[in-house]
Formats: sequence, structure tokens, C-alpha cells
Amino acid sequence: MKVLVALDRSPQTAAMLDQALNMAKMFKAECTLYTLAEDIPDFGEGIAVGLSEQIQQESEKALKAALAKATALGIQAKTVLGSGGSPADGILDIAEGEGTNLIIMGSRTKSGLDRFLIGSVATKVVSHAKCSVMVLR
Repeated sequence: MKVLVALDRSPQTAAMLDQALNMAKMFKAECTLYTLAEDIPDFGEGIAVGLSEQIQQESEKALKAALAKATALGIQAKTVLGSGGSPADGILDIAEGEGTNLIIMGSRTKSGLDRFLIGSVATKVVSHAKCSVMVLR
């Protein structure tokens, strides 16, 4: 079984990762740990360049920490750091390319107008994935 664990930089990620790794261990699954270093548009002054580099470094650090947790649990795992703009598209592309059987991801519950204007990564992944998706809160 192949499991894709989609990580983000939200506070809920640590708890979601623990649950996902416990499930991967239970299923004796191969695990791909994925996160996206989102591109920041450059509005001048070089601000975006520094911010994009910082996001890239934080994403790499988070993936290394997640890989260390997986390895400590005896889980065969690898990391994939995506780049670009759409987290949902990245998750879907990696899942299909890896032959993933299950995507495990978190949900940052949005409320009010944000829910309708911004959209939901989890909603898009659940709607378009060719495999099962588990959304943890």
C-alpha cells in the first residue's frame, strides 16, 4: 500500500502527521511525505525573493523532521517538495504519479466568507483524486 501524507505549515500539521504515520505503520505502507513551497509573486523591492527562500527553507526543514519521525517508527518513507501555486494540484499530481492508494491530509477549517472565496484544498483533492482520501481534523 502507498500512502501520500500532504503537509502544510498550519499548527494542526503536527497532530495530523502523528495520526497519519500511525496509520501508515498499521497498514505497513510505503509513505510519501509531501509539502508545497508556494511561490510568492514579486511586487518589487526583492521582498518576494527573500520570502520565497524562507518558505523553501522552512518547507525543507519540516519535511526532514517528518521523515525523521517516520524513520523512527520504522516506516519506509520519502519526501517530495513541490513548488508552484496550487497545493491541491500538487497533491493530485504526486498521488497519481506515485500510484498512491490513500491520501491523508489535514483540513484547516475556514469559516464565514473565507470558505467560499478562497476555496478548500481538501475539497478539491477529495473531488478529483483517483484514490481514497482521508481528511483529518
